[in-house]
Amino acid sequence: MIHTALTTLLLLAPAAYVVASPQGDLEDLVREQAAAAEGMPIAELWKEARTVAVLVGDEAGAEFDVAIDSVLRSGTPSSGKSVLFLAAMRLLGEDVDFELLTGAVRPLLDDGDLEVALGAAEMLGMDIRSETDDLREMVATDLLRVADDGDRMPELRVECAVSAHRVGLGKHVSSAQRVLYLFLKSADPALKSKGALALARLGNIEVRGVEAELERLASLPGEEGRLAGAYMHQQLLRRHSDTQLRRLRERRTLASDAAMSADLVRIDKVIELVQTLHLEGHTVTREELIAAAIDGLLRSLDRHSAYFRPEVFQKFEQELEAEYGGIGAYVAEDRDDSLFTITRPIYSGPAWRAGLTTDDKIVRIDDWPTIGEEVDDIIKRLKGRPNTEVKLYVWRRGMDPALIERPTEDMAVTMSREQIVIPPVHSEYLPGDIGFVELTTFSRVSSAELKQRMVDMMAQGMRGFILDLRNNTGGLLIEARNVADLFLPKHEVVVSTESHMHPPHEYKTRTDALLPADMPVVVLINRFSASASEIVAGALQDHERAKLVGQRSFGKGSVQNLFQIEGDRDDLYADENKNGRFDNWETITKDWNGNGEFDFAPRVKLTIERYLLPSGRSIHRELDDERNIISVGGVSPDIQIAPRRWKQWRLEELLRIQGDRTVRKWAQDGVDGNEELFERLAQTDNGDPWAYPGFEELYESLATTLPEDDVRFLMRREVRRVVQDIKGEAFPLGDYEEDVQLQAAIRAVLAELDLSPEDIPAYASTFSKQDEGPVAALDARPQPSRDLDHALSLIAEARVADGRMSEEGLRELTELIESLKKNGRSALLDGFFVGERRQRR
Repeated sequence: MIHTALTTLLLLAPAAYVVASPQGDLEDLVREQAAAAEGMPIAELWKEARTVAVLVGDEAGAEFDVAIDSVLRSGTPSSGKSVLFLAAMRLLGEDVDFELLTGAVRPLLDDGDLEVALGAAEMLGMDIRSETDDLREMVATDLLRVADDGDRMPELRVECAVSAHRVGLGKHVSSAQRVLYLFLKSADPALKSKGALALARLGNIEVRGVEAELERLASLPGEEGRLAGAYMHQQLLRRHSDTQLRRLRERRTLASDAAMSADLVRIDKVIELVQTLHLEGHTVTREELIAAAIDGLLRSLDRHSAYFRPEVFQKFEQELEAEYGGIGAYVAEDRDDSLFTITRPIYSGPAWRAGLTTDDKIVRIDDWPTIGEEVDDIIKRLKGRPNTEVKLYVWRRGMDPALIERPTEDMAVTMSREQIVIPPVHSEYLPGDIGFVELTTFSRVSSAELKQRMVDMMAQGMRGFILDLRNNTGGLLIEARNVADLFLPKHEVVVSTESHMHPPHEYKTRTDALLPADMPVVVLINRFSASASEIVAGALQDHERAKLVGQRSFGKGSVQNLFQIEGDRDDLYADENKNGRFDNWETITKDWNGNGEFDFAPRVKLTIERYLLPSGRSIHRELDDERNIISVGGVSPDIQIAPRRWKQWRLEELLRIQGDRTVRKWAQDGVDGNEELFERLAQTDNGDPWAYPGFEELYESLATTLPEDDVRFLMRREVRRVVQDIKGEAFPLGDYEEDVQLQAAIRAVLAELDLSPEDIPAYASTFSKQDEGPVAALDARPQPSRDLDHALSLIAEARVADGRMSEEGLRELTELIESLKKNGRSALLDGFFVGERRQRR
């Protein structure tokens, strides 16, 4: 026996022997154990694997796991039983690489030895539900391939179906149940019993016909009879327990119905008061008021719990999925002319390839005019099944305005819709061989897109890397882990979660880092970097893999899950492309409210867990009942620097010039014949306004008191906007010539390379000479003064962004105003807002 020899070894030698053994010796030991397992029956093999894993694994620890992984990768195990033995030992270790294990075991489903194939099928039923959908899909598909094969042995087909049911996704579970139900319906008693026992094993005794078959089997002697009897007894206990619980609920319901009825009556009376007496009561529906009441209930618990009405959840789901069928463009209603406008094409999509560019106006879709229609209704017309054609009529500035309502055929552009992936990354290769990538969200494609940009930049000779997470409010937790994978070694903790409902769970990296360990990395963060952004930034900081530059992050360290309310149902649809979600071109098979559109049920977003960074620190901002800050939370940067702030008069003048579109028209008219010059200026203008053609005439025509450099700033923005359309790739929002936070990040990278901005001509001529002194001085002021400055900067940023403010920014501004009022600054605030109103008049 294997364990006898190992026990002797451990008794004769010190415990440290195994730990101190070279890795090669451990691998040899693993190979010897695997070879010795070749002649064992499977049942005995499982026991021996556990014994060896306990004897050696407890002493050697992670080195033993590494040795098993190495032997499995080498392909040296000589038989199927050797592979199963190694895989069984590895399952008892730490940080199991399920991709490696399933890859080694799956081929054994086709082993000529039925015992080996059955062992493989049983092992592939391991719990991999927390793994990627791709891995679960691959394993379940292989299992169902065998389960559906009528030429394979029945016991193997059943075992494969059971394992597919355990590891697969929804569609695999249905397929597995179908196979087992076919066995249950067989006229062959032996096959019928196998189907019944398998369904009972999965807890599906309620399936029609299972209980009757189990009763028949339980009356027979032998192993199957005893097993069927055990399942029947278990079912009897479950039914008794369910009956007791139901009776208890009924008693509690009778006691609470009166109280619940009084609560509902109170809510109903308030709704009646609102709709009858409130000044705006006639403008809101009962449904809207109930939704607001539920949302208020949830938000009273914490700022991140919320109620999602169906249309809100639909947009939320779209953002996370990052894919849809359409033309590929960012769109909005132009505030100047109220026309439906392409604000920027998605440069991998059909709209850009068909020649559509920024500021194009879509005035008709097929034979449907867009003038006066709601933006959401127009977007629905643009979206549709991939590979279907759509005809757009496009009006551009300079064309006859009469053509807006009467477009001609020479304005028509026909294209085929495609499956569009919303790009979450924008990148630029900066002077000095520094890669710069802005990650805007953590959607399902974020880590893959980021990885590709990093690979491309490494091929160009990249020496340092900057990841911009400013204004990134988060997304999928699994994508945060996948992004951290690109920077950290394998098996490092990225984040852990704690909850009163579940034991703590650690998310660790699973692959080796993409970037070399000695390559400088800087992460940019600001007040709106939240959730998944803070996880990545904090993990890289805790592991000392990156420096953080910017401002303290938002402080969202909690986990939310979405729950559907019992009784509410999504509409049903035919999932024609098998992607597991509704696309607007798919057929609706059940429209519960009969409105002809697919409707999601509402969702409750509920906070259920808290994040902890690898060091154990929480990033969550804590507030008391009066919304005073108890703990600021967030991730603090290693280098703190505020964004560029404009004086009020300069900001007003910049907004005036931006609003009259003179500079934009100069760029649109001037690019023809100057494409190469514009591309050079978009890269760097060396801070020279006179490098722009026609600068003097434009500056004089603006009749402005702004200095020349401020007008250069506006011209550079418009040039980069035009050049995006030329080169078919969006610039990141950060511009190293204007962005002082990005400049600080570049300085940090260069310092690790023993360089300075003065060593790079493009930086030497453009970098701000401002040091960090003013930032430190600003932070030394009293808290109310800092809060007021913070509030004003939020308002200024929103005005520069055409009046738009994120939900997180709006909440933060509200908190700051409340804080200022509590600190006796309400008069100052009132004076400021009166001044704002006067200026707008």
